[in-house]
Amino acid sequence: MKEITSIQNPLIKEVHSLQQKKNRNERGLFLIEGYKGVCEAIKSGLNIENIFVGESFDKDISDFDYEKIFRVSEQVMKKISTTDSPPEIIAVAKQIKFSLNDIFISENPIIVLLENIKDPGNFGTIIRTAAASEISGIILTDNSVDIYNPKTVRSSAANLWKIPIVTMSDKANIKKCLNNLKKCDFIATVVDKDSKLYYSIDFKKPTVIMFGSEAEGLSETLTEQADILATIPMSEKVESINLSISVGVMLYESLRQRKYSH
Repeated sequence: MKEITSIQNPLIKEVHSLQQKKNRNERGLFLIEGYKGVCEAIKSGLNIENIFVGESFDKDISDFDYEKIFRVSEQVMKKISTTDSPPEIIAVAKQIKFSLNDIFISENPIIVLLENIKDPGNFGTIIRTAAASEISGIILTDNSVDIYNPKTVRSSAANLWKIPIVTMSDKANIKKCLNNLKKCDFIATVVDKDSKLYYSIDFKKPTVIMFGSEAEGLSETLTEQADILATIPMSEKVESINLSISVGVMLYESLRQRKYSH
């Protein structure tokens, strides 16, 4: 196993640069921090460039490629980590590029569309929930958070690469574009007295559930394309609930209807 002790090492400088979105996009790489995430990435067949372990790291790495492993000093681990308390292992992996066709592999897809989502922690939690509730894929619009933001990767709990995620820029024609692949019901989640309660909606058909940003909600451009307006009931004392919670409520109702309604 090779060793690196200097933060001036060229490889360490390259890895440190991946903390910036621009460098991640240019090189098509991202960071995976923590033993569980690295193990899941290897098990899932991700292309791993390098693996860095701390001086006291002693967990099983028999499935890892020893040629790609570096034992590094505590100072180096702090340099390449994005957290205040560095993990004991960090990997550099190649990004996965999905397409809309990957989302529509299912005969009866259920898709989450997120408009202009900004919080990487929220996004990571949504990815984790989407994978757990067997969603076909996620579509991002506008200037949404970077898919490979380190906080998103951590919050997704090793589920980031288990579900297709794509971005679309032409919001005005999203419904037309997706319906060309498969006719879907478009559901807009809104706070509106004239909308349907989410549990009264049929999620058994091909469906796209649209959620707006944390701060602004769903835009008129997307709301006008909806076939159904849906709302989640809540106390009048509360103005709103967290976006990731809203997504979870809707997705688990879809899962209940599709798999457990009997």
